[in-house]
Amino acid sequence: MVRFFIGFMICILLSNCNKKENPKKNIPYIISQKTHVLINNDTVSSPPIPGWLVYGTDTFIINSDTTAYYFQNKEIGFICGTPDADTIPYFSDLHPRDLITISNKNIYDFIKLNYNNDFRNATFIASQSDTLNSKMFFDLYKSLKKFERDRDFISIRPTTQEEDTILYYKRNNEYYNSSNIKWDKKRIKFPEYIEFVKKKKN
Repeated sequence: MVRFFIGFMICILLSNCNKKENPKKNIPYIISQKTHVLINNDTVSSPPIPGWLVYGTDTFIINSDTTAYYFQNKEIGFICGTPDADTIPYFSDLHPRDLITISNKNIYDFIKLNYNNDFRNATFIASQSDTLNSKMFFDLYKSLKKFERDRDFISIRPTTQEEDTILYYKRNNEYYNSSNIKWDKKRIKFPEYIEFVKKKKN
């Protein structure tokens, strides 16, 4: 009887070891698809994003397997579901100096210190790659979910033309002036007052 009990316990310990050696893998997130099973069977939908909301209040740009860039915007107002809304990203006058480099080693503490409790957080994770499968991405998503409140939302999207541009200048440490960029007007929308100011300067 004692031998049977010892053998039974050894089998249980071995089965637990096998479970630890084969942890559940995260499923890659593919931005071009509308619905995904991401983490722990958590279904995430990606509806069209209105152009004026594309940067939300907090934006993380995946930079590598272990780092990301971050920039913060002011509070957003009331969000109304408008499926026919203009989805061309609005010019936001971003600058390379606005991008803060963060590591996945301190991502949880960074979000804890910088996330707002007094208004709705509209957070975007942006990537130049269509498939997200990096450690940074999963660490970031899990940390954001821990601080998400009822009215907050997290959305994942491709980087905008403006983000791609300032990323280039950030990485190459070059002088940046938005008025010197030949913007593709099909991919970015300039409010009328910005166009007016630019014409006045010329």
